[in-house]
Amino acid sequence: MSARISSYMSTPVVTCHLNDNLAHVRNLLLRRDIGRVVVVDDGHVFGIVTWTDLIKAFVSLQKRWASHPIDEVLVKQVMTKNPILIRQTRSIRMAAKTMVRYGVSGLPVVDQQKTLSGIITKTDIVRAIPRTKSSRLSVSEVMTTDVVTLSPNHTLYRAASLMDQNKISHLVVTEGGVPLGMISKIDLASFAPAVAGRMSAPRKKFVFDNANDRRVYFVPVAADLMTTDLITVKPDVSLLDASRIMLDHSISSLPVVDDSGKLVGIITKSDLVRAVTRFR
Repeated sequence: MSARISSYMSTPVVTCHLNDNLAHVRNLLLRRDIGRVVVVDDGHVFGIVTWTDLIKAFVSLQKRWASHPIDEVLVKQVMTKNPILIRQTRSIRMAAKTMVRYGVSGLPVVDQQKTLSGIITKTDIVRAIPRTKSSRLSVSEVMTTDVVTLSPNHTLYRAASLMDQNKISHLVVTEGGVPLGMISKIDLASFAPAVAGRMSAPRKKFVFDNANDRRVYFVPVAADLMTTDLITVKPDVSLLDASRIMLDHSISSLPVVDDSGKLVGIITKSDLVRAVTRFR
């Protein structure tokens, strides 16, 4: 019998309300170490707020509230409305297919009365990989080879723009083809409130260059924020082992390197979820 959502979904669900503010939601995400908060009223789901929603609110200059303090921005202004729901009796493979189809990383799980009973995320699906045929595949069979990268000196605004344009959650920072670090959406969202709305405007933080009698404004770059203690894998590693590495180290992606240490790909939880959809 195939693995069921009810065996792997996370409970209880971390929730918030429509009129809560983003400061509260951000604190929930950080304190609980989660990727999303479900917006509810009387047990029913109205929306969901993810790190992606926070990045857009914090960084995008097109948002009218981008320069506002985040405790003045309400959940209902930035949440993803009417998220896709799934029944707890459905299979893990169906959950994976639904995530891939709609491009989401988590699905609120409901009972027969459509009352929230749990949440199933990519991490939960990765936990189920030992019970799927996809565990037999190798990293090289499912990894992404067209890796989006940036240099250590690219600005964080550039990092956020690349993530938004490419619909990805992680960027590999490289130099000479060798991975030096990683930046995730969580890294950006944790850092962004200090710089939101001021990425292209004169900044308050500066140092004084006495030699040239001028102020030098600080613009944060990838090297300031990237995680440098990288865990990498080789292309011939099995998905079973790759999934265990991700779960053991609480990470969502692994740069794939060849014998010379050069970057040849990346494998993410999204890739693992897609792999689960291959087999009945």
